[in-house]
Amino acid sequence: MAKMSERNKEAEAMDAYSQAVTFAAERVGPAVVRIDIEGAGASFARQSRPSGVGSGVIFGSDGRILTNAHVLSRAQRLQITLADGRKFSAGVMARDTASDLAVLRIGAIHLPVAQLYDEPLRVGQLVIAIGNPYGLGWTVTAGVVSALDRTLEAGQVRLSGLIQTDTPINPGNSGGPLVDAHGRVIGITTAMLPFAQGLGFAIPTSAIYRVLGRVVTLPPRESEIWLGIGSMKTALEGELARQLSWAQKEGVLILEIHPGSPADTASLKVSDIIVALNGQKVADVETLQRVMGHLKAGQAAELTFFREGKKRKVTVIPERRPEAERV
Repeated sequence: MAKMSERNKEAEAMDAYSQAVTFAAERVGPAVVRIDIEGAGASFARQSRPSGVGSGVIFGSDGRILTNAHVLSRAQRLQITLADGRKFSAGVMARDTASDLAVLRIGAIHLPVAQLYDEPLRVGQLVIAIGNPYGLGWTVTAGVVSALDRTLEAGQVRLSGLIQTDTPINPGNSGGPLVDAHGRVIGITTAMLPFAQGLGFAIPTSAIYRVLGRVVTLPPRESEIWLGIGSMKTALEGELARQLSWAQKEGVLILEIHPGSPADTASLKVSDIIVALNGQKVADVETLQRVMGHLKAGQAAELTFFREGKKRKVTVIPERRPEAERV
């Protein structure tokens, strides 16, 4: 009887593990893309196979995609294949070789997006990678966080703060998401060590936020009022939305805070989600800019935001925008 009980517990544990992996894969899977790279002297029309294959993940419903910068090396043309089979040509919005991150954009809207999640990780934590190893198509692998804050040197590039994982990361996986058991993106897979089993690496979300804060904000508008943040639109989880007394499904995620800016002075932090300013609902960056356009420099305003799942309010005092800065 004791042996039967132990076997049942093992079966239940395995079932829970399988359910976690399946849930995560189903949640983020629709936002994972295949990237076919056409190199110099080749074309998709002439060749049966592209000159390179990588992975990426959609983070903006307007067609913005995260991937590795090295995936784009020597690329003349990029073709994106979505999970539903649709194909699009892609343009490069930004490429940061120092962090091995790049942002692409395709001509599509209302796309499924993955949630970027920047919270402390623990060694031993379950993680799942989704990508296109060897160009085979959408593939799911699972493992654990083996170590944190690793440094990897590849040629002239030195990447630090990496997540080390034993999750299999093969050629073609690069640029795809590494997610937690809830399907939230905690990193972008970037490399594996040749001939070394169980040594894969991913760029953490904290580094992704720093890069996005530089490239995903909108250019200055007529308004000269400035908070000093890099930001992007993000979906509100059900529990967050239920804390509001009004209907709202999206907010503005803070990706970067300029030192000494009004946001910095008000003690706002990266990963805070802004949902209202002076009582007016804020669901995207454009709305935030428009509401701020009615303020004057030095005029106090009440900002409503979420931090670590709790709704908070703070007084901010916008200033005139320094030259060449962004909202």
